[in-house]
Parts: sequence; structure tokens; C-alpha cells
Amino acid sequence: MKRPNFRLPLWLARTLAIGGLLGLVILIVLWNGWLDPQQRVPRSIELSIMLFPLLFLVRGILGGRPPAHVHATLISLLYLSIGIWFAFTPGEEPYGYLMTTLSIMLYLGGFFGAKGLGTLQSA
Repeated sequence: MKRPNFRLPLWLARTLAIGGLLGLVILIVLWNGWLDPQQRVPRSIELSIMLFPLLFLVRGILGGRPPAHVHATLISLLYLSIGIWFAFTPGEEPYGYLMTTLSIMLYLGGFFGAKGLGTLQSA
């Protein structure tokens, strides 16, 4: 039985990866820096912990490196679980829904971007 070969165009995969990554960075800075009225830990610590894994990816995703796209798929799963957690937290539902959506964008862009960029480099 032949397996279906589903591929997104490379430009769309890269757009999803870059949009999801930069969207998560902007969302985390805006929400935790200004919009969240209740803080349990200092803002600087919360921003550092939430942004460190994403900032690790920025150069590789923007540069179109396949290993960075693979790492993005793994890191996006962390933000997906955090987004689902916040989606069920009273008062933080919009943050959770946006984080979940952006992490799914990052996952799809990372997955299909790694697949597309990997085939370009091997050809």
C-alpha cells in the first residue's frame, strides 16, 4: 500500500514557522510584560524562563536551517502544553488560546520546513 505524500509548499511552511515563533515571542512579552494583572513571580524571571527556548531558535529559523526546524517542532510541544494549561485557567483563556494556536503554527512550520529544507540540501 502506497503512503500518501502530503507536503506544504516551502514558502508556506517557512511562513508558519516564522509567524509562530515571532508570534509566540511577541505574545509572551506583551502578556507577561504588560497585560497580565496578577503576577506570581517577578516579571523578569517569568519572561526569561518563557522566552529562552524560543530565542534559542530565532537565528536558525530565520536562516532556514533544517536542524532548527526540527528543534522547533520539539519546543513547540512544550508551548502547546503550556497554552492548553492557560486555556483552562480562569482569566487567562485568551492567552492560552493564542499560545496554543501559535505553537501549532510553529509545529507545522517546523515539521514541513525541516522536510522541505532537508530535501533541498540533499538534492
